[in-house]
Amino acid sequence: MNRRVAVEFLPYCLVSLLMQLLLSLVALGQVVFVGKQPDKDYCYKIETIRPNLELQEPTHILGRVTDIMGAPLMKSRVELRKYICQRKQMTVKVTTTDEKGYFDLGTAAAGKFRLLASANRGFKQPTDLKCPSGNTCELNIALEVNPTDQPDSVCPIR
Repeated sequence: MNRRVAVEFLPYCLVSLLMQLLLSLVALGQVVFVGKQPDKDYCYKIETIRPNLELQEPTHILGRVTDIMGAPLMKSRVELRKYICQRKQMTVKVTTTDEKGYFDLGTAAAGKFRLLASANRGFKQPTDLKCPSGNTCELNIALEVNPTDQPDSVCPIR
């Protein structure tokens, strides 16, 4: 890599690293409501939760999580939840990405799932993940930054 390309690429890496740091700090904070707190069904009224991964047979799930610029999400939580209904999903497997954004969830049974590729609302969750038939599913997930001024920003990730 020549020096010019390296210098031009550096700002993208720094932006991605700063975004990950900022999102980590936001995840540690608490949501503060100004005025009346929303009712307990508020999050279900404004956001419809659907499965984003369907497995036809037991499948080994692995892959990589990056931002849309291709920078890896390092040490980021990846969670696989069994989808029961909009109000109920059960955690099946949890792992953390490595320094290059790679993760391995192991083998999951057939069924409908929610794969959460970001541990907070700083990034939009994937909506429709596809696995070709077979016993291995390699996912390359590029997450898009989520606006923080949306009505669902006070809701937990689901």
